[in-house]
Amino acid sequence: MDHPDATPPTTPDDAASVVEAMRQQIADLEQENRDLHIMLETTAEHADTVSAALEEERQDLETLLEMTTEHADVVEDELQEQAAEALRKSEQQLRMIVEATPVPVLISRLSNGAIVFANNMMGELFATPVDELLGQLSESLFADPEQLASLMSSLSPESQVDREEIAVKGPNDRTLWVEVSLRVIDFNDEPSILAALHDITDLREMNKASQRFVPQDYLSFLDKSSITDIALGDYVTGEMTVMFSDLRGFTSVSENMTPEDNFAFINSYLGRVSPVVREHRGFIIKYLGDGIHAIFPQRADDGVGAGIEKLETVKAYNEYRLSTNRQPIQIGIGVNTGSLMVGMVGESDRMQGDSFSDDVNLTARIEGLTKFYGVNFIITEATRSRLETPDAYNIRFLDKVQVVGRSNALTLYEVYAADPADQRDMKDETLPLYQDAIDLYYAAEFPAAQSKLFSVMQRNPRDKVAWHHLVNATRLADNGAPVGWTGVTVMTRK
Repeated sequence: MDHPDATPPTTPDDAASVVEAMRQQIADLEQENRDLHIMLETTAEHADTVSAALEEERQDLETLLEMTTEHADVVEDELQEQAAEALRKSEQQLRMIVEATPVPVLISRLSNGAIVFANNMMGELFATPVDELLGQLSESLFADPEQLASLMSSLSPESQVDREEIAVKGPNDRTLWVEVSLRVIDFNDEPSILAALHDITDLREMNKASQRFVPQDYLSFLDKSSITDIALGDYVTGEMTVMFSDLRGFTSVSENMTPEDNFAFINSYLGRVSPVVREHRGFIIKYLGDGIHAIFPQRADDGVGAGIEKLETVKAYNEYRLSTNRQPIQIGIGVNTGSLMVGMVGESDRMQGDSFSDDVNLTARIEGLTKFYGVNFIITEATRSRLETPDAYNIRFLDKVQVVGRSNALTLYEVYAADPADQRDMKDETLPLYQDAIDLYYAAEFPAAQSKLFSVMQRNPRDKVAWHHLVNATRLADNGAPVGWTGVTVMTRK
C-alpha cells in the first residue's frame, strides 16, 4: 500500500550521498556513545549511583545506533531527524551526568587547556562561581602545573589516569589535595580532557596526624598502607639493630621542676634527639618516659651512627641549657643486633607497637651498664661485627660481662666518637697501650697489665674504663685469681 507521506524515490547518486552522510552521523553517534561510556566509568569511580533515567537515555542511544546501522540503505527524513535529535541528546546527557556527579568535574580543551565546562561541585571546591571558571586554563587551578603536565603527557584516547594525588589551589590560598582521574573525550566535536577530582585533604591531614602516633615508616615496615589496616598481632621478624637510650639522673634534674616544666623539658629533649633516629633509617618503637626504644631494620651502621649523632645533639643542647642557667644533662645509649619480632600488642581497643626477643631485653640491660662503666655509648660484639666500616668509628673493647638472667658472657665495646674532643684524642692516643693491657689482663698477667693501665691513667686521668680495669688488675695482682677465673664481670643486679 502506498503512503501519502512517504519520501519520493531518489536517484542512485542522491541515495549514495545521503547514505554517506548517514554513515558520518553513525560514526559521530558511536563517538558520542564512547564518550558517554567514559563519562559513566569516570563518575562511577567517585559515586555510588548514576541516575537510572540517564542510563535509560544511554540505552535508547545504543538502540538508535543499532537501527541506524541496520537500515543505512533506507534513507528517510524521519530517521535523519531521529539521528540529529540523538546527537543533541548525547551532549545533553553528558552535561546532565556531569552535573549529577557528586564530585567536582571539569572539561578542558586538549589543545590549550581552556576550561569549557565545570559542574557546580567544581565551583564549590574552589569557592568560585562556575561561570568564572570557564575560560580559565585548567593548569591555573593546580599548585604544581608541571605535575599536571606530566600526567597529561601520559594521556591518549586509549589510556587514562586514575586517582593520582595532586595539590590544587583552594580558597584563601589554602592548598587542597585531590585524587584526580583524567580521560580524553570529544566534547562539542573537539578533543578534550575530562577531569574528575576527589577532595582528600581531610583524609591526608588525618593520616598525617595519625603518623604522630604510628609513624609511616612503622606502617611500611609492617607492610601496611594505612593505620586503618593495622590489626592486633601484626608483626615482622628478622635480624635488626635495637637501641635503648635514657636520660641520666633525670630525678635530680627534675626534682625542682613543676609538672608543667617537667613536660616541657622532656618534650624539648625528645624533640631534639628523636629526628636523629629517622635520619638514620630507623624508627622509634615507643617512648619510655625520658627513654627511647628504637630499631634500625637495615644496617648496624645506622644504629651506631644514630647513637653518635644523638650524643652530639645532646652536647649542643647542653650549650643552650648552660646559656640559660640550666643544668646540663647526660644520656646513656645501648645498641645490640639480633633476631627480634616487631609488631602490635595490646587488645582490640587499645594497642601499640613493641618489639620482643631476648636481644631486645639484653639491649635494655646494656644501656643500663653505661652508668656502671661511666661511658655514654656501649655496643655488643654482635653489632660491631656487622658494621660495614668499623674503623670509621671510635670503638674500643670495654669488658666481658655476664648480665643478670643470662649464663653466657657478652663482649662489649665502648663507642667514644662523641666524647669531648680532648678525651677522644687521648683515648685514640692511648688505644694501643690500653689494648695491650687488656690482652695481658685476660692472659692473667696482672702485674704487667697493671703497669700498662697505670701508664694509660697517667696520660688520661679521666679514663674511667681504664680505671675500672686498673682496679681489677691491682686486686688480682695482690690476691691472685680465684680458681676458674675467666675475666668475666658478673653483674649481680640489673
